[in-house]
Amino acid sequence: MKKLTEILRKPSFLVFTDQLIFSGSNFLLTFLLARKLSITDFGLFSTVLLVTYLVVGIFNALIVQPFQISVSKGFNKKSLGFVFQASLVLIFIFVLLMLGVKCLPISAIDFFNANLSAIIIFISAYLFQDFLRKILLAIDLIKLVVVMDSIFLLVFPFIGYQESLKLEKSLLMIGIVNIIASLPGIFFFLRNAEFSLQNKELLQYHFKEGKWLFSASIVQWFSSNFFTLVAGIYLGINALGALRLVQSFFGAINVILQTVENYYLPKTAQLYHQNKKQEKKTLLFNLSKGMMILGVVITVFFIFSEPLIRLLGGEKYKDYGFVIKLVSILYFVILYSYPTRISIRVLEQNKAFFIGYCISFIFSVLSFHFLLKYGALYGAVAGLVINQILMIVYWKILLNKKKISVWV
Repeated sequence: MKKLTEILRKPSFLVFTDQLIFSGSNFLLTFLLARKLSITDFGLFSTVLLVTYLVVGIFNALIVQPFQISVSKGFNKKSLGFVFQASLVLIFIFVLLMLGVKCLPISAIDFFNANLSAIIIFISAYLFQDFLRKILLAIDLIKLVVVMDSIFLLVFPFIGYQESLKLEKSLLMIGIVNIIASLPGIFFFLRNAEFSLQNKELLQYHFKEGKWLFSASIVQWFSSNFFTLVAGIYLGINALGALRLVQSFFGAINVILQTVENYYLPKTAQLYHQNKKQEKKTLLFNLSKGMMILGVVITVFFIFSEPLIRLLGGEKYKDYGFVIKLVSILYFVILYSYPTRISIRVLEQNKAFFIGYCISFIFSVLSFHFLLKYGALYGAVAGLVINQILMIVYWKILLNKKKISVWV
């Protein structure tokens, strides 16, 4: 019993528990909405979510990622207060931009104008809750993050018992639940952070480190979503629907990888700056084990792709089992790249991080016509795989040329 208690108290177990709650809730919510909403509304929801990911990337680049590295060099309450204040400022700027877009005379954004309030609440709440989670993970307050993610589970009875669910209502309910889930994190910041308007040094640091990360987040979003965005034009709505269905399914794996990065990045940075070589080796070993476990899971997806696609989308998707196989190959490449990706971030090679995504995006623009025209869905996923390979090769060449590594 004592041994079990020790295991339950380990940070690694808490991280796993939180990831299970967070990934599982996001995964199930996607498919619950797919069944509750009309096809059109679910497509529009996916569009809003895609835009949300872009804004989250900007948020991470300017606030979260610089903090993840700086906190490894020494935690202080002023830095904690600064990122909290900065997050509110960025959300306010985002709301102003959304209100400004409403004034544009573009008929294509009629949907946006009709649901503006719900969209603002949904994206703002998502941004703030995501910000709180990542900052709290960076300072090892895993139990608090578990509490927040557990509160978010309230979204399921709220949505599940709705007989007739529309897009606007679903956005509002998810936004409100995200606000409720953020309350424990807000209380922590109010009690433990030091708020000040004299933040020149912190502002300069975040600008210096964040400018390349900000540029990379924009290019990364377009690089990651470019083939998906143009696939509908080249391949038709059925192929696009199959690709989006599979991408949503693998989104659960992607969320796990993001959380791994949020946890291991500050940990690795801390051990690197403290020059604790043995601890770094242990951390790399644990990271490798986690990647291997995910690799086994993805292998199962690859083998059982045909019944899996039927389970996800029904018999109408039975001819698209190969898409799961293709995306599985993509994720094998992504798993392989993670130690290198973490090295680039910990060593603060942010310019290289940005250039890597630029190379990827340039390849997408130059090759999408050929790959989609002659390869269809095979070409679309092949393009995503080549994007990842180009980035890994560039980052590895750079690290070898500079003779630097975070894992040595």
